[in-house]
Amino acid sequence: MELMYNTTGLRSQADFASHGADFWLALSGASPKPLSDFASVLDFGCGCGRLARMFKGHQGYIAGCDIDHRHVEWCASAIDYFDAKLSRVKPPIPFATDEFEAVISISIFSHLNESGQDEFLQELARVCKPEGLLFLTIHGQRAMTRALSEQRIRDLLEMSNELFEEARRKFERDELAFVLQQGHLTTMNNGATATGKAISDPYEYGITFMSEAYVRKHWAQWFEIIDYRAGGIHDFQDIVVLRPRK
Repeated sequence: MELMYNTTGLRSQADFASHGADFWLALSGASPKPLSDFASVLDFGCGCGRLARMFKGHQGYIAGCDIDHRHVEWCASAIDYFDAKLSRVKPPIPFATDEFEAVISISIFSHLNESGQDEFLQELARVCKPEGLLFLTIHGQRAMTRALSEQRIRDLLEMSNELFEEARRKFERDELAFVLQQGHLTTMNNGATATGKAISDPYEYGITFMSEAYVRKHWAQWFEIIDYRAGGIHDFQDIVVLRPRK
């Protein structure tokens, strides 16, 4: 239950299951072919298998990685068709170049600072086949609009009005806006691990907003933008569909 709450904010197993199904349907709608037709799929930032569970019965290779060893250990023990591996807060991830036809990452790039994003964008481009596709979710205009108008969303983001206004101004200038959070993943810059932290490496975890214009310009260094689905995940996170430039 703790692992489920850490990764999703959910306490109900039924809600956890329905979220996985919702993600599957949203990604299927953004994909030019059924997800089941991809022979090899990577779930980057797999958590405790919210999406991986949807691939039961898939005939290809399904793998995932996460920086929290507890999630990886749980997936390895509970999802026998899923190759879960421990990754670090910095690249490389433990997979070969050009290994995957599809790379999926739900609610990871919505929490990384710009340098962290750039490092992992390049790394995900490396492990994706030249003809493969990536499906990454972010906080874009729809998330910003809802945060401005819905107090419930603001409460979930757990940031002060001052920090939110600073993020909004950066977002409107088409800059990446990152606000550090002191959650279960953030660790101190000197590498020391606070009590109860899941990882020991220095790591900054927060809330990240970026505009579609930012994505189309900045991410174009490594990818062709195939599609952009505003609010594609629960009318909140955007889905960006990419092909690596190789």
